[in-house]
Amino acid sequence: MKLFLREMREEDLERVYDINRRSFTTDAWSREALEREFSLPYSIRYVLENDGNVIGYSVVWIVKGEAFLMTFAVAPEYRGKGVGKEFLRMLLEDLKGKADVIQLDVRKSNLPAIRLYRSMGFRIVKERKKFYSDGETALMMELELGKIHTDEGDKGKEAVTPDKGGGYTQKG
Repeated sequence: MKLFLREMREEDLERVYDINRRSFTTDAWSREALEREFSLPYSIRYVLENDGNVIGYSVVWIVKGEAFLMTFAVAPEYRGKGVGKEFLRMLLEDLKGKADVIQLDVRKSNLPAIRLYRSMGFRIVKERKKFYSDGETALMMELELGKIHTDEGDKGKEAVTPDKGGGYTQKG
């Protein structure tokens, strides 16, 4: 698998929207909401490609040196293979220098996502009761971007490095 992080383009929206619909139920973003992100000056939109195919996406807002991970998803068929962790690692590396801290909200029941974020050094800072439209509680998590780490599985992996196209590549 050859993973590549780059800025989302408008022509990616159909695939991004498809991943979004298959990843989220009650709180999936509308296509219009995804399109609106292109007009927001504080929004950074990413896609993750594997061999030229979009397999993940994320939207990050940066305001006054703080980043907020608004949405993050990997296509269901790529989950459980370390793709999400590599995607998150690349995204966090790209955000260094753009923000000092990153925050996110995650469903309290989404244990795989919570494990992923914790493995990268995120910590739970508070609960948001009845945060989601179905009444579920969110956990707010936070990471100081200078303190990114992983807790397992890094031995023998190649480094993620910037490439000439403005993205990040991981080979393996």
